[in-house]
Amino acid sequence: MSKAAAFEILDTAWSLGIRAFDTAEAYGSSALRLREWIDERGNAEAVEVITKCSMSVEQSLAAVEENADNALSRFHGIRRLVLLSHGAVGADRWPVLIAAAKRHGSSPGQSVYSAGEVRSACELPGVEKLQVPGNILDNRAIAARRDASVNLDVRSIYLQGILLEDSEQADQRAPGSGKFVAAVQSAAADADTPLAPLLIASMLTTIRASDRLVIGVDHVSELDSLPAAFDISDDTLREFQKRVGSLADDPAVSTFVDPRDWTPQIVR
Repeated sequence: MSKAAAFEILDTAWSLGIRAFDTAEAYGSSALRLREWIDERGNAEAVEVITKCSMSVEQSLAAVEENADNALSRFHGIRRLVLLSHGAVGADRWPVLIAAAKRHGSSPGQSVYSAGEVRSACELPGVEKLQVPGNILDNRAIAARRDASVNLDVRSIYLQGILLEDSEQADQRAPGSGKFVAAVQSAAADADTPLAPLLIASMLTTIRASDRLVIGVDHVSELDSLPAAFDISDDTLREFQKRVGSLADDPAVSTFVDPRDWTPQIVR
């Protein structure tokens, strides 16, 4: 993405009241563009950045520490920083992330996938934030938090985009998903309401007030779904959730809701 396009998205998001931005060194030029935008707009004192670092078991503890320091150093001077591990981290490596976070005045957390990873992370000392997947078909990771006080940032509300694609394309990316995607889209069509805002509004009713949604944006027009989500009537939302809710109970859903299992794996 060009610098101009990235800045247009960030400026529009800012105008909508968004003050927290999620990135990672692994996301191509995303972290660089965000830092450039913050510097050019002079809003470091008002912005929150959530960044991530790799902590794979193949890496030495020294390499893990270096990854964490590099991710945080890019955003030196930001009002609020959150450092997440890119993937689940056990008790052996967790202290390295906490130490790096403390050095940079950052809050520590993890970006995970499964319900089991959520439960394990909630048991670690000092976890302040978890980023987890959640959408209209799969809220297992959200439910796995149970009564823990850890706040969630919920990503993948469009299920890596397939809920917004036609059923054939969805099946190509995530085999078995097509009929469910078609059913979700049919429910939105019957509600005479665009699907993206319905998915956002549905997730907002699922999470706690202290939780947040993480929404990926490739084009500035996609941000139109945010204000639209707050204009949906309660009756429309309830009817949509009622129709789609039964789909989540189908055992076949479990075969495609984790993008790591897609063949070929296409994650965006």
